[in-house]
Amino acid sequence: MKWLKLGIFFLILFIFFYLRLTPIINQTVPYTFDQGRDFLKAEEIIRDKNFTFIGPTTGIQGVHHGAWWYYLLSLFYLIFNGWPVGFYVGLFAFSTVVLFWFFFFVKKELGHQSSLLFLLPVAAGSFFVRLGFFASNNTLSPLFVLLFIYSVYQFFKNQSSKYLFFMSLSLGFIFEFEVAFGIFIITSFFIASLFFKLFRKSYLNLKRLALFLTGFVAPIFPRLLFELKNNFIQTKAFLNFYAHPTSTNKLSLLSTLTERAQLFIKYYFQLIPQENLYLGIFVFLFFIYLLIIGMKNIKRDKLDPLLFFSLLISIIFLVSLVSRNNFFWDYYLDGVQFIILFILILIFSLNNKLKLLKNSFLGILFFYIIASFLMNQSYKNVPLIGLRADNKIVNYFIEKTNNKYYCLKIYTPPVIPYTYYYLFSYYANHQKLKYPRQEFTNNQCYFIFDKEPYVFRVEKWRKENIPQNALLDKTIRYKNGTSIELWRIFNPNMP
Repeated sequence: MKWLKLGIFFLILFIFFYLRLTPIINQTVPYTFDQGRDFLKAEEIIRDKNFTFIGPTTGIQGVHHGAWWYYLLSLFYLIFNGWPVGFYVGLFAFSTVVLFWFFFFVKKELGHQSSLLFLLPVAAGSFFVRLGFFASNNTLSPLFVLLFIYSVYQFFKNQSSKYLFFMSLSLGFIFEFEVAFGIFIITSFFIASLFFKLFRKSYLNLKRLALFLTGFVAPIFPRLLFELKNNFIQTKAFLNFYAHPTSTNKLSLLSTLTERAQLFIKYYFQLIPQENLYLGIFVFLFFIYLLIIGMKNIKRDKLDPLLFFSLLISIIFLVSLVSRNNFFWDYYLDGVQFIILFILILIFSLNNKLKLLKNSFLGILFFYIIASFLMNQSYKNVPLIGLRADNKIVNYFIEKTNNKYYCLKIYTPPVIPYTYYYLFSYYANHQKLKYPRQEFTNNQCYFIFDKEPYVFRVEKWRKENIPQNALLDKTIRYKNGTSIELWRIFNPNMP
């Protein structure tokens, strides 16, 4: 039995690492406008000592996420000397440490079976997998939800003031890494906490309240400095947005309710292997059964956390209804998945007399994950996407320009080609490649055209950037739709 458990554990570990490391090794990780912009900012912080108190922009004009994302990237930049893949390796390492720390916490507090219930969906679920290599500020927010869950659980168990500090610290970081989710979860947490005497007593205790506020202020301190320096510009922008939302079509309450319900159902199914409908229904009914059986002899140390997190999820859902614009990105509430999963784990641990039934359930999930993993493996060529695609383009210039000055102009659909800018900057510093110029050099210039569904935009850009007396000399097309063109001016005196 011991060897069987070890075998299952290492198979899950293999899937966990394979699904996260394969995109990093193949460099098929997402690499878009946002990643290029953020990597350039990290380079600016390290190289130019140009520090900042705010981070990337949010969906609200004038409001930014926190600066911690840039400083985490700056740490990765230092460790890997600016290597583009290094940012993804660093993120993978950070997320893996957090996830396994929480795994061992669950194992210690709730048992081996409960820890496997945490690890199984986390190992193979698409939402959880992308936390390991999607280099974006909002992927850090769910990881701090785990610190929040840990702190709340321990606070109910031990009632120690230090967990109040970690609780508010985690809420502050959630807010800084994803402002939208921060607003929703902080508001919901405060409302939910008022239903519990332990929290109400803590708020009335000045020492505990001060510790709680200190934990929250620490992560947002750079933002506070920015606000003080700039006459509370972000606060005013947010209040203005709240008073006068963007000019999108406002949804009815019923439409908003339906949309949010579908979103929360989606969050639940992201815990299910391959998001299978029938398996999802089976899991839901199984946990309803466990809850009915387990509630008979439930202990206080498990009842309070279960009630708290269940109430918290319900309030987050209700608070989200306040936002009734016709856009509501899924990642605004990313992290809810971990709360739902922990609720299931708490229900799973209620009754210790159903080991055979629980093992059978875990076996079903395990074999389904293994079967799905094997069915989805193929030996096709590595696709030319993400960082791999842009790296291939830049390597063309490393080979062709032979460390000489050259002209290059770039068209990408978001207009500002941050992705290429960072790669050219990195290779100019670490390989035999000059940073490109914008002016025609030796009567010629290269042009990069990323795939653009709206042809008229490309044509307009061509007219504005290619001289009338230039002639197309060469075109190279890539499978991902990107092309490189070489334009020459054969007669410079021609108008």
